[in-house]
Amino acid sequence: MAQVDDDVALIVLDQITSATARLMPVDRVGAEAARRGITLLVDGAHAPGLLAAPLDGLVCDAWTGNLHKWGCAPRGTAALVARGPLREDLHPLIDSWGAAEPFPDRFDHQGTHDATAWLAAPAALDFVDATWGWETARRYMDELADHGARLVAAAFGLPGTPEGPVDVGMPVPGMRLVRLPEGLGTTRLAADALRDRATAELGVEAAFTSFDGVGYLRLSAHVYNTPEDYEHFAAVCVPVVEKWAREAAAAPAPAA
Repeated sequence: MAQVDDDVALIVLDQITSATARLMPVDRVGAEAARRGITLLVDGAHAPGLLAAPLDGLVCDAWTGNLHKWGCAPRGTAALVARGPLREDLHPLIDSWGAAEPFPDRFDHQGTHDATAWLAAPAALDFVDATWGWETARRYMDELADHGARLVAAAFGLPGTPEGPVDVGMPVPGMRLVRLPEGLGTTRLAADALRDRATAELGVEAAFTSFDGVGYLRLSAHVYNTPEDYEHFAAVCVPVVEKWAREAAAAPAPAA
């Protein structure tokens, strides 16, 4: 809040950061923003399913969260919550025949929009609840993410790679960070390139991220994951990633 002055009209804040899997103090920021009369939009992309009640105790003007991540709904399915006067000022980017309807109907009544994903979302959420129970599922995700992070972090043996998972300060269930060997994934573009390379050469889908010039492997766990997934990554993929790090360290510096 020290960066907020009288000219700030809108704060956009992640509820859970994508790059570092850290829970942000959105409740405290929301209370202070409300006191100062500043509109707060909370980006809760990872929150539905991962947090039991992402809106409980949260003071904000608008909140949005993806249901296709931890909620297992079809891709592109999200929820939008708006409170107070802001509700009347929110409009879809493209007007359709429902444009004159009040919020939220004008978002739902898009003439050619395929609503299949939205209609399937409750079935996806109910399936997880009926099969495992969301509380049990989150506990399993958290314990498995801990196990996977310890396993993968221990597999990295290059100098400059800290031992153990990264302490992000405010962790969330189901996601953990492991620092990559020095020199890998130091920018967002470099991290994205690592993700694409891992898919092409290793046959795995892995989240490589970057924050403050440091590259990370962001491990996630869901009910469809097992310890064998992380054991495979530690045994098969980590040695290859270490080879990439050695190659990057040996490469000549680009010409000035």
